[in-house]
Amino acid sequence: MASFTLRPLDRTEFDSLLGELASQFPAAHVEAAHNDNFASYRVDVSCDAPWEGDLTAWLQTKHGDCPRT
Repeated sequence: MASFTLRPLDRTEFDSLLGELASQFPAAHVEAAHNDNFASYRVDVSCDAPWEGDLTAWLQTKHGDCPRT
């Protein structure tokens, strides 16, 4: 299982990440929260085998600069 918590820097990146995850990894479990007043964004994503390797590689390629906690 692959599991990540991502911290997009702004609302545009947050929305983009959610849309891309939905289209690229429809089987992934995604939880997202945002507060535009405080510019706080969080995306939790997890994915079971056999997609975990693909998710990890995709995140590194497409969103490798997105902070993770």
